[in-house]
Amino acid sequence: MATDRIIFQTQWIAVKESLRGFQYLERKGKDSVAVFLLRKCSVNLQQYEVLIRQQHLCVDNREVDGTLTLFPCPITGALEEGELPEAAALRETYEETGYRVQVQSFGKYIVGTQVNEICYLYYADVTGIKPDAAQQDGTYLELIAKNEWHPLEYLKDCDYAACQIGYFKLQAQLFQ
Repeated sequence: MATDRIIFQTQWIAVKESLRGFQYLERKGKDSVAVFLLRKCSVNLQQYEVLIRQQHLCVDNREVDGTLTLFPCPITGALEEGELPEAAALRETYEETGYRVQVQSFGKYIVGTQVNEICYLYYADVTGIKPDAAQQDGTYLELIAKNEWHPLEYLKDCDYAACQIGYFKLQAQLFQ
């Protein structure tokens, strides 16, 4: 039986071509999570801020003044083999921010029609919670990433689809 041809592959992804010539990206069995951490604004308790993680984007290696360009996203990460999405959300949140939280699910989305990845969306309100030190893995990409608080509306203008989807889902969830 014929199988799709591998054009390129790394430890994490494979670019394949089907028997009909359709090219697609296969993320090696890795679905992902996106976690939105929120807190109430100290000056206006009716408004929320969201934690944005500025991090390197694997498909864009542009440098500015010798440093890789960073892109805004929520807390993200891949599910480990056999790991449930909620467990991955808790693990990634603690590793990247130091927050120990309980998350609320608000759906999932298919990352793209040419990718086999599903992204599970979660959120948690961390108002008044003090985080532990983030558990960075020591790699260069972790060292250059940074967490920043922004008004919730900031998500509307981010290029990452999870940010825009998250913005509308959070609006519906928080301001029903």
